[in-house]
Amino acid sequence: MTMKLRLITVAFDAEQGGFPADPLAAIEGEVMSVVEHFFQKDDVPHLLLIVHYRPVREVRAALAPQAPAADPGVRAELSEPERVVFDRLRAWRNSRAQADGIPPYVLLTNRQLAELARRRPATLATLREISGIGEAKAGRFGADLLSVLLSCPEPPELGRQAAGAAHAA
Repeated sequence: MTMKLRLITVAFDAEQGGFPADPLAAIEGEVMSVVEHFFQKDDVPHLLLIVHYRPVREVRAALAPQAPAADPGVRAELSEPERVVFDRLRAWRNSRAQADGIPPYVLLTNRQLAELARRRPATLATLREISGIGEAKAGRFGADLLSVLLSCPEPPELGRQAAGAAHAA
């Protein structure tokens, strides 16, 4: 498996009040990780993105036997109740990123959102078990994330498990 590295530098757009919405659109392949570094040049904030990705031809080769022609992304890997949670988390992320003037993927990746939708952590400690969510992100966004997760309807299988546990007691 060949991995590639690309450096992308984007400047803050004062007219839009933030950074460009999707500078990763030019990446032809599966983005594995993004590391961001903020700096200023000539009093203009810039964001340097270090993108680690797998080229599209290898992604297609890896997905060819089992995947349809178009890859619908991580959302397709989720159950229907998890998709509801994913969509709410994504709406929160996009709104928060816009308010903070940063690209949404810098806040949380779609893979992280999918993992949150699958696990549905209920505490800051379990939130930090998600890859890429450490002390800083949990401290800054944890309460909001837990609030979004708690506002989502409980999946039917969890409700049945809770009811079964109550009857067993």
